[in-house]
Amino acid sequence: MTLTYMQDIYQLKKKVKILEEEFVIQDDPVPPVKDKSTVTSNDIEPIHDILKSQVLSLYSQGLTLDQIARQSSLTKEQTLSVIEQQRLRGE
Repeated sequence: MTLTYMQDIYQLKKKVKILEEEFVIQDDPVPPVKDKSTVTSNDIEPIHDILKSQVLSLYSQGLTLDQIARQSSLTKEQTLSVIEQQRLRGE
């Protein structure tokens, strides 16, 4: 019984050591998150083509802008922009 107990403890200590190595806590502070209200047009990253395709697909399925924005992780304004760009292209 004692040998089994010691083997279990050894295995647990090994697993804890591995987890500690994977989740090393850095001393650097986490950079502050930008508030959405302070984002300027220079801060906005371009929307990837795959994400645009997803937005257009969801739109063609009849989802609302809010639903599409939620599922694609875009703002409602970005979602509307993708749809409007597609309309202007006439596709």
